[in-house]
Amino acid sequence: MNHRLICLNTAVAAAALLALSALTAHAQDVAAPAASALPAAAAPSTFCIDVEVQNVRPQQGQLFLAAYGTADTYNKKPMAAVKVPAGEATTRLQMCGIGGEMLAISMYQDLDSDGKMGKNLMGLPTEPWGSSGAPGMFGPNWQTGSVKLDGGVVVVKLSQ
Repeated sequence: MNHRLICLNTAVAAAALLALSALTAHAQDVAAPAASALPAAAAPSTFCIDVEVQNVRPQQGQLFLAAYGTADTYNKKPMAAVKVPAGEATTRLQMCGIGGEMLAISMYQDLDSDGKMGKNLMGLPTEPWGSSGAPGMFGPNWQTGSVKLDGGVVVVKLSQ
């Protein structure tokens, strides 16, 4: 592997860790399982979406997901967050309390169930992470992670 590729991979992983650090902070307060993530009295303009998470390491730890409704709130204030036990390699779940026409989901799989994103000595992620949309070369952000809510399933593919 050449030096340029190593630097690029390091930059991608560092950007992903930075983007997911806010998710870790929000995930601390999220109750499990998915059914408990339903708001007590959802506003009339909110609804539930189906999310399919791919590349889950089966039965290992927890999945933390946060949904953001705008570029301004991305990785700052999620409109909905869910923490569920990791299921099968492809896991489907619901997120409720969603509103608007677009959203972006950031997530990670907490393999050791310590409530935070694992990282190595260089600060790079050591646990699987993912985003809706098509995360760019430098990790997830609103522009690459946002998807139109059209009633279909929102897919999030975890890193290996």
